[in-house]
Amino acid sequence: MKRGAGMSRAHWALLLVALSLCALSVCILQGTTGSAPPGVERAQLRWFGVGALVALVASQVEYHTLKRLTPAFYVANLGALALVLLIGKRVNGSQRWLDFGGFTVQPSELAKVGLVLALASWIEATPRPRGYTFTDLVPIAVLLGLPMFLVFQEPDLGHTLMLFFIGASMMSAERLRRKTAVGGMILGLVGMPLAWLFVLKRYQKERILTLIDGQVDHLGAGWHSRQSEVAVGSGGLLGKGHGLGSQVAGGFLPENHTDFVFAKLAEEWGLLGAALTLALYLALILSILYTAYTARDRFGSLLCLGVAAMVFWHVVMNVGMVLNMLPVKGVTLPLMSYGGSSVVTTCLGLGLVLNVHAQRHVF
Repeated sequence: MKRGAGMSRAHWALLLVALSLCALSVCILQGTTGSAPPGVERAQLRWFGVGALVALVASQVEYHTLKRLTPAFYVANLGALALVLLIGKRVNGSQRWLDFGGFTVQPSELAKVGLVLALASWIEATPRPRGYTFTDLVPIAVLLGLPMFLVFQEPDLGHTLMLFFIGASMMSAERLRRKTAVGGMILGLVGMPLAWLFVLKRYQKERILTLIDGQVDHLGAGWHSRQSEVAVGSGGLLGKGHGLGSQVAGGFLPENHTDFVFAKLAEEWGLLGAALTLALYLALILSILYTAYTARDRFGSLLCLGVAAMVFWHVVMNVGMVLNMLPVKGVTLPLMSYGGSSVVTTCLGLGLVLNVHAQRHVF
């Protein structure tokens, strides 16, 4: 069959949902306040143009060619993450960006796609039909642990957890031996209190404590989550109307164009608008999972599973943060929050999914 021919409805559904989220983003970014640059919606539209080109290229290159390039891409990601720690731009106490004058790049975003490619390639190349032992998991732990360690040093707990959740989601499709699964759970239970005592920084602990006790430090660590909760609750069923949200207009809700854009949407468009947005994300994730199910080989299926996990955990962590159900972590909402690195990374992942889908009947 000719490459790209016979695309099913699921393929068009993915494109339609992605374009709908992009259009919604441009609309909701109008009227943002605070740290948002002037004309942020126009800047976002330009980033969508760049992302579309990236997705187009990613969808056209035979994805097994990308598989051969995976080691170089993974090493390049590690190099960029290390470079950030040396010469990265520091904002609000975090050193996460490489500044190229006219624009900045956040390597921790691209590291997610690099991890998906690396894990998909390794898992396909080393099948374990009888289940993984601890020894079998060592190379996977190294592939996962290296970018997690570098990202955590920035410090960026949100993207560190994001990398872990993506890796864990991809491994959920694999079989673990019973001893391995039980041993992993024991290590996790032992590791959590140790991480609290020796790994987490003070401000990260404060955010978790603020989540547990909603009355702690409303004017400090709890300010963002409290104002976000007020914005969402004040939207009611139908919202206050576009550009009429008091929390945003009054400057009470910080970062309403990036991390807390969903709070702005809920305040202005209400419960119905927020529910519609979440339904679009559900449709996007299901379209990606359908592509994973119909992929021609295991590598393509794992690739799509990783991209689906990336979108899913971004939505869960961002919306959970906005609703004050999870600590504030600085995780964006895919295709909705303003940010070039986030947009391009998501578009790159979707381009890979379109690639897998288009080649599902090619042998």
